[in-house]
Amino acid sequence: MNDEKILEALETSHPRRGTLQRLVLLIGLLATAPSAAAAQAAQACAAGAISEITFDRQKPFLPEATSEEASLGWLFRGMNSIHVPTKEQTIRWELLFREGDCFDAVLLQESERKLRSLPYIAEAQVRSDQLADGSHRVGVTTLDGWALTLALVLEVQAGDFQITGFSATAKNLLGTGTAVGYFRSTFRERQRIGGLVRQPNLFGTRIDGTFHAGSTRTENYYSESLFLPFTGEVGANAFRQVAHGRDDYFAYSVEPSLGFTQALVRYEAEEYEGTFERRFGDQAGLRFLAGLGVSREVVRFPFGAAGVQIVQDNDFGQPLPAPSEVATELSPQIRDHATNRVNFTIGVRDLRFGTRLGLDALAAVQDIQLGTDFTLTVAPGFPFGDDNVSDVLTRFKGRTGLAAGDLYLVVDGDFQARHVFSDEDGGPLDWRDVLWELTGIGYWSFSETSTLLSRIQYTSGSKMDRPFQLTLGGREAVRSYNDDAYPAARRFLATLEQRIPFPGLSTSFADLGLAGFVDVGKMWAGDVPYGADSDWEAGVGVGLRIGLPAGGQNVLRMDFSLPMTGQREEKGVGFRLYTELFGLLDRRAWPTQTERSRWYGVDPDLTERPVNPLAGN
Repeated sequence: MNDEKILEALETSHPRRGTLQRLVLLIGLLATAPSAAAAQAAQACAAGAISEITFDRQKPFLPEATSEEASLGWLFRGMNSIHVPTKEQTIRWELLFREGDCFDAVLLQESERKLRSLPYIAEAQVRSDQLADGSHRVGVTTLDGWALTLALVLEVQAGDFQITGFSATAKNLLGTGTAVGYFRSTFRERQRIGGLVRQPNLFGTRIDGTFHAGSTRTENYYSESLFLPFTGEVGANAFRQVAHGRDDYFAYSVEPSLGFTQALVRYEAEEYEGTFERRFGDQAGLRFLAGLGVSREVVRFPFGAAGVQIVQDNDFGQPLPAPSEVATELSPQIRDHATNRVNFTIGVRDLRFGTRLGLDALAAVQDIQLGTDFTLTVAPGFPFGDDNVSDVLTRFKGRTGLAAGDLYLVVDGDFQARHVFSDEDGGPLDWRDVLWELTGIGYWSFSETSTLLSRIQYTSGSKMDRPFQLTLGGREAVRSYNDDAYPAARRFLATLEQRIPFPGLSTSFADLGLAGFVDVGKMWAGDVPYGADSDWEAGVGVGLRIGLPAGGQNVLRMDFSLPMTGQREEKGVGFRLYTELFGLLDRRAWPTQTERSRWYGVDPDLTERPVNPLAGN
């Protein structure tokens, strides 16, 4: 329906209709306008129009896994029989084209990438055929991930066996993309026991609505968000609204010689944000970004001396009162803060996406970024009511991706600093909370069956007014050492890992591979509690990698590692079972050591839905 017909309908509407009725009529007429306009535009499409869209929605286990001849075929036939495939309409919501639209190969590529990023889709392909009349038939093929999942996280370190996580989730309820789940996650001081509801296409839109809540080790927490990400590289608008609240612990690692293993400080936090961003420019080339947001963050330490405790023998469930000298050591980083901010973001983006086979995902196609993306956020803070600080927070994020033959390199940078102008509580002024992280990851796929991964990372925090500490051990650092090894303020890490898939050993329902790795790192004390310089520390290990289902991006790894240096109590063989972390795939269930200490509400990245909404809470 063209503009003249819309105006004619309004003019001929009944004269007794009120303003509200006329508004409803206008909305209804405008709702039909895009499809009519698309039909008219189809007549003038230079590359032809899309005349038909077909869907091939495959269940998680393919015929080679469910046949009568396949081992355990009876099991996978049974699992497929109770699996509800993703509904056609659920997939349509993610497509950037409709029947009648002009054919655009870029929109097909972006739609395929969006489908592949969904947590309930293991693999996706979008292909087209040009018909005799010049129009195009587009075929959309999707392989569902298994919708009903039970996840168990295990760790064995120095003979200590722990189950650190359990969850039961329906991540594609009745084929609608809705996730409903129960989780019980314990990671050192962090504990989350609760439930989650997530709908990535709220009310038939592209808005991702998520709510989860439950208990921590101390009290309760909640998290609510509405997120409309940019629709791939063609989207112009995005927004994010969030509200978080929690009562929780922050743990500091200490030298075992002190007679306890960790120091705990209890805090309360509230975080609220609303951000809108818009892109300008050519969607196939250089684009600019501008954003505006408001946020509020409150971090309080209201429990006094009773809120500072110690942990013996890693028993976070039974903390003990801390000696007075522990509170004195932590005091520079346990200052109350409450600030309202207006966030201004600008950015430039000149990139495209390619695909590679089996970088982190064994036998699955993986999307890689090529080009650059930089954003700068400036967020002045304004005291209000009992708020005590006037400041300006600055955050810069950037990524560059480069591919040349069998090589792929991606470099990430994230810098944050806060300039304090006044603090009614007498806190320090000038530059504070200087936190930055630079990471380079390289892949060399020198054969069809082998990839060499290298990673270099430098992280630093200084003049921190909120809890902050880095350690050298853990799943994302030197894996041979435990998570408390060598606390400090600055860290250098290097990793070299040989990844070898074994298609001959893979089954019809799972991909298998091996990895051998070397991790090296060093710490510098800086100005954090219990910080100390370390020597160069190293560890070696081997890992088994399992991709479930076959051809999908979900990768589970089991690592056995051995420290090669150091005189600490971490000596011994370590075993960890977790999802793939050392690369571009991000399946974390907890924030990193830098993320947990960043100021909230100034993250400019509105490009992708989070794979795991629990990771940042």
